[in-house]
Amino acid sequence: MENNSKLHILETIKRKGCIGLNRLVDETGLAKTTLREHLTQLERDGLVEREYRRAGPGRPGLRYGLTLAGHRRFPSEERELLGDLLHFLKSEDQEELLRSFFRRFWSKRVDRARQRMNEAATENGGSPDKQLSALCSVLEQEGFMPECMDDKQQGAYVIKECNCPFQSVIGETQLPCELEIEFYRKLFDGEVTRTSYIPDGDYSCSYHIDRPDN
Repeated sequence: MENNSKLHILETIKRKGCIGLNRLVDETGLAKTTLREHLTQLERDGLVEREYRRAGPGRPGLRYGLTLAGHRRFPSEERELLGDLLHFLKSEDQEELLRSFFRRFWSKRVDRARQRMNEAATENGGSPDKQLSALCSVLEQEGFMPECMDDKQQGAYVIKECNCPFQSVIGETQLPCELEIEFYRKLFDGEVTRTSYIPDGDYSCSYHIDRPDN
């Protein structure tokens, strides 16, 4: 959880929209150096993103806005609505429609993660560590609160998802749990084993993934 200053920054951006550093100083009362430090961390956490906007002649000005993950930090009826929608579709015998939806959604997740991993490989000479780091960044932005490790002794990647952003969905269907294993199999083309599971009372969903070079 962010400290009070970071929460104040997020709330200010939420209320004011895309905003520049000087305006943030006026709105929050925080020093520029403090704001820069907090904004850097919020960017790293995938909650804030920067963009350049032109407001007249001269160079475009730097502005800060919330990412989708940042917007999701604020109260919403989205989860309850989604749970009700899934329950309705099941009650109307639309299981196959549900399965098609989730498969398409997970296919897009695979494409996004694979693109980021490929970009990391291109930029870093194919470094597996950089690819794993890129994947971890994707999972962080999706809200999984991941811990990603390269266990060289076991010849495996170990990925822990300490948060489930689909909890309201799991109450209605186990499809996301099935597709998450498939997600890692497609990315790494290797054997994947789930070693812990949040619905069973564990603190994380953990995956042991055989390295492709073993």
